[in-house]
Amino acid sequence: MARPFVLMFTCLLIDVAFAQPGQWFTRTPMPVGRQETAPAVLNGRIYIPAGYTVGGQVSTIVEVFDPATNSWSTIAPVPEPLHHYGLAAANGRLYLLGAYQGSTFTPMNRGYVFIPDSNLWRPVANLPVARGAHMAVEFNGKIYLIGGIIGGLTTTRTDVYDPATNSWTTVADMPSAREHTAAARIDSLIYVIGGRIGSTNNDILEAYSPATNTWYTKAPMPTARGGLAAAAMNGRLYVFGGEIPGVFHQSEEYDPATNSWRAVASMLTPRHGMGAATVADSIYVIGGAVVAGFGATDANELFTLPSLSVGDAGEKPHAFMLHQNYPNPFNPSTRIEYELPESGNVILTIHDILGREIRVLLKEQKPAGRHVAEFSARDLPNGVYFYRMQTTRFTATRKMILLQ
Repeated sequence: MARPFVLMFTCLLIDVAFAQPGQWFTRTPMPVGRQETAPAVLNGRIYIPAGYTVGGQVSTIVEVFDPATNSWSTIAPVPEPLHHYGLAAANGRLYLLGAYQGSTFTPMNRGYVFIPDSNLWRPVANLPVARGAHMAVEFNGKIYLIGGIIGGLTTTRTDVYDPATNSWTTVADMPSAREHTAAARIDSLIYVIGGRIGSTNNDILEAYSPATNTWYTKAPMPTARGGLAAAAMNGRLYVFGGEIPGVFHQSEEYDPATNSWRAVASMLTPRHGMGAATVADSIYVIGGAVVAGFGATDANELFTLPSLSVGDAGEKPHAFMLHQNYPNPFNPSTRIEYELPESGNVILTIHDILGREIRVLLKEQKPAGRHVAEFSARDLPNGVYFYRMQTTRFTATRKMILLQ
């Protein structure tokens, strides 16, 4: 299946803006155009439930995009029409937690889990409070609900759902009250970006550490906006679109290592109220609205940085570096990024907890720049593993955890 996909991917390449890094591709449109949705990735496929359709109707449909075949399918609908919900994948299941119900902007406290093997949605424990226009982010098997609208007011509240116990806890409040935000996880932090109170957009970037229950303020986004989408790729945060005033086309990249932003290639279709989802080396931005307010679209566009082997602006790394794999823990695949300030032979190996080499991921000459290696552990048991990078002048080892 890989060869037809590569050929299709190449012929759909669209030159957008050579002055900014990154390129966009068009993919098969969503069968039912929708906005105010949130995607989640499960087993390499992108799930998009409910949301507003063209004409402002609220749907229960759930459509699934398979990047490997560039095709769509449909699964069991959600139990009720919803929009502005929180959605995340955890432990092989999808969790839809909180939303605006029906055609109203009334928050609900209900949640549902989708069980793929049975193609069924089932209720889970009610949220502590009803909320909508919030974000849901998975971290170590738990789902963090952040911000949104509670009781008619924009909130800082953060609640955590544990699927293992079907229970909720409340953790430290986000410093800045926001709704219509975007969020993504990078390594040990959850980043929450942009959003608004009423019609006032903000440029705030705040990061939460589940390990320490602490929030941190990071460099503000260059373009203040709400109704945007965000996703993490190769250890960096990417944000897209938004609204008020009008609809935004801007795309921007945040680098946690330098706490800095830069512009990347703008979306082909300016949008708000859409989601972004990362699969392999690409971010898929699907659906949304092409005008402020209602204006659902079926657009499905892919963003990528096509050459991770060289700096996007002619820059080279200043030092050897082996990054923490992402995601971690992982199931069953993960990505390992490394940087080379000079060309040379690179060996990347996987070891078990006893130090035995079990896999050689890479053993070849590489040019200076940023590189990414993929590791699939589908045939390995759960547990702690180590990955090791060796060059003639550098050796480093990091730990990763497989949880299937």
